[in-house]
Amino acid sequence: MDTPAARLEKRFKRKHRLIESEIGKTQKTALQHLLKEGRVVQVRAYYLAGYEPTLESESQRILGKLLSQARLFRRTALTPRYKETQPFFRSALSKLLAGKQAIKLGVGGGDGEYFIHRDHLISMLGSNDVAALKSSEGHRLKLDDYKKLTTKIHQAYERLTRDKGRRSIFISDLLHISETRWEELRGWIEQEIVEKGRGQLDEGDWSAATEEQRAAAVELWGRKRLYIALLPLT
Repeated sequence: MDTPAARLEKRFKRKHRLIESEIGKTQKTALQHLLKEGRVVQVRAYYLAGYEPTLESESQRILGKLLSQARLFRRTALTPRYKETQPFFRSALSKLLAGKQAIKLGVGGGDGEYFIHRDHLISMLGSNDVAALKSSEGHRLKLDDYKKLTTKIHQAYERLTRDKGRRSIFISDLLHISETRWEELRGWIEQEIVEKGRGQLDEGDWSAATEEQRAAAVELWGRKRLYIALLPLT
């Protein structure tokens, strides 16, 4: 039946989302009818029922974006177009990070936050780093032990930066001064630097590096990273 409500619903089926200014004054009654019947819902704008923003729909949108290309995405590139979706965006991104489907990176000194899908990250990592990633996920340290390890690494880092007079130091020096095992330090770097962005990894001059310095390098994005810089503990 060709009623005002049916005609307006056809518009929603074509576009899924309409704002107040797109709905004519003569269609207000039809809009109220659709809202009352639950065929249209209001979330700031008006949506065809089933197309309104939700935590699940926003999670799927972010995942689709991250899976579309094997590259880093700034937070702004993932941010939704419409204001009413932004609260769901924050919750959805946090959920994806907690579930390890999305990974937050802090690499190379760039400003802002970067994100990548876990599958793309694994495909770009070297085989040793993939093993470390999976190991760190399966054998997370207990909270107290992890805090002790973090304090130990930061104390060694602060000592090295004071002695050398620069913020970026060799990973091999940090390994030596912190007196940690390589597996411990690599797992810690993966969590604190790669996932949480609490520092950065830099390449340095491979040709000038010693064998010890090369042995402690972290491979990321197909390149060996010799140096590490940490953000202060808060």
